[in-house]
Amino acid sequence: ASSQSFDVSDATGAHAYGVKFHIEGITKAAWTFTDAAGQQVGKLTRACVQVHPTFTLDRPCRGEVTIAKANFMPVQETWRVQGTELGDLDVNGNLVDHEYAVTAPDGSTVGQASRAWVTIRDAYGITVDGVAPVVVLGAALAIDVIEHTK
Repeated sequence: ASSQSFDVSDATGAHAYGVKFHIEGITKAAWTFTDAAGQQVGKLTRACVQVHPTFTLDRPCRGEVTIAKANFMPVQETWRVQGTELGDLDVNGNLVDHEYAVTAPDGSTVGQASRAWVTIRDAYGITVDGVAPVVVLGAALAIDVIEHTK
């Protein structure tokens, strides 16, 4: 996922977002998110050398969000998304099943990602409810990047 660009389609199959990977200098990897009209709606960055996986999602006119791995358990993943309009979100998932849920501080599920198993390329089904879609997309991409580097 980290070496290419890709498209995000909505439930009807229409283009909703584009994501383009690029390197910034020699120290950062970045993914730029554009909406269907081609406007940049977010930029996810990660320093290439880190002990603890951490990403920053910069959203124009909305501020930065930090996406960081919260624990190092081998199967049950826990990530924290800090700085959203809803407060800090928890992302919990299972590496074996490639299923992730994004939970708001009040306990409600505001996003989910599920990996499609029978596809030529990596593909995920993502649902979003109550938070900016680029936040859930950024979290899913961050987790996927880390899992592909293991």
